[in-house]
Amino acid sequence: MISPESFWAGDEMDRKPSSDFLTKYLLANPKIKVLNVNSPWGSGKTFFLTKWAEELSGTHVCIYFNAWETDFSSEPLVALITCIEQQTEEGLVIESLGAKVISSSTNLIKKAAPLIAKGLVKKYIGVDVDALLGDGAGEDLAKGTEELVQSLIEEQSKSLRHVEEFKIAVRGRLETAALNLQKKSPAFIFIDELDRCRPTYAIELLERIKHFFEIEDCRFVIASDSVQLAHSIRAVYGDRFSSEHYLSRFFDAEFRLDNSNMFSIARTFTVSFSTFKMGVIVGGFAHGGYGVGGTYEPVYPRFDTVHCKEAGYTEYSLVLVGLARFFKIQLRELIRYHQQIISMSSALPVHDFHYFWAAFLIFSKASGEELYSSLFQMDRCGSVVAEFAQKTESVSFSFAEGVVPLKDIAAFYARLAGSDKEAIHKIRLDASGWQETVARDFYSSCEYIFQYRKLVELAHRLS
Repeated sequence: MISPESFWAGDEMDRKPSSDFLTKYLLANPKIKVLNVNSPWGSGKTFFLTKWAEELSGTHVCIYFNAWETDFSSEPLVALITCIEQQTEEGLVIESLGAKVISSSTNLIKKAAPLIAKGLVKKYIGVDVDALLGDGAGEDLAKGTEELVQSLIEEQSKSLRHVEEFKIAVRGRLETAALNLQKKSPAFIFIDELDRCRPTYAIELLERIKHFFEIEDCRFVIASDSVQLAHSIRAVYGDRFSSEHYLSRFFDAEFRLDNSNMFSIARTFTVSFSTFKMGVIVGGFAHGGYGVGGTYEPVYPRFDTVHCKEAGYTEYSLVLVGLARFFKIQLRELIRYHQQIISMSSALPVHDFHYFWAAFLIFSKASGEELYSSLFQMDRCGSVVAEFAQKTESVSFSFAEGVVPLKDIAAFYARLAGSDKEAIHKIRLDASGWQETVARDFYSSCEYIFQYRKLVELAHRLS
């Protein structure tokens, strides 16, 4: 038997407690039919849903439906039905590979026929109605159901009987699968990648779930970026449309993934090259020496100081966390940017790689051309970095001599990068503390560091 821990291998953001909590919440609240897992793109929603579904499938029937993979279809109901039938097939009693399979597996299609246009069955699942339901079935359906198509989709309130028959068929399918697999009720249907779909497809899928799948013993978990989804809805109905209110009609509850702690994922990143150390104090606390009158003055981290007292963290892992906060990025972007930084180092001769400067360039390049291009203009770099910092979260690092804002470190590096070797030498002579440490190594390695810009342009093309 697979242990719960093995399902969650690689769970660096500690998502398992959230899945345990939500499972208990949904089981204890039968009125919550549709739960929205709301989080921005790239924040780990797919990892969360797939791992949750894998573990939960040990005790409940679980269906995983990737909406984006099927948004080529004009009718999401067909795609969802097909997914349910395929993933519950092993839960049915199959006596032979003949008519029994066809009869069992097409019951939902039969009940859904009045809800969809006849031609969509053949067009989007590649099976002719007659071949699927038997000779003459297509004509029989056409006679009795074609006139109901528009009324059941656009005016479904006039045809509640057909909708109810479809709900009973879905419920029966899930109950049969649970019975034969000896699993508990309710069944869980996980919908992923909704915010990547075409706006009309996403809206129609939500409407189908709301109107046709609100049944007992079934729970929907829908992952989406609700902000992006709201934009999609406005793209269809207009900028003045209240899309947030419209979305609230489909979701009974909402849960937000917590991505505030980037430390755990940053610690997993390792480098195989030598990195230059600016002197950031990982733990945050420093013995600052003695001040005026010989009074001991310890250096404490501020509220915005990136530090960690746990073992296993390095200066470059703190740099990544700080930049993630400064540039307000999500997990997927953090992973991609780190890979781009690694690619830069691998393209250079061996030297103490200035991880902070390479990382700041990578993050800046992705954030917009104005900030990135200003880093190479001596007369603008300081003001543009300061202006950017005013629009984002305050971030600082702890050094032996005090706490230094991230923007000041970036501005100092930009000043060095915009100078020739003679000017760098003068800056080094006038500097002290962490600035002197940075300028001294920058001076000796500047022929390599001056290549960073070209490498950023190449690394930026990696996805």
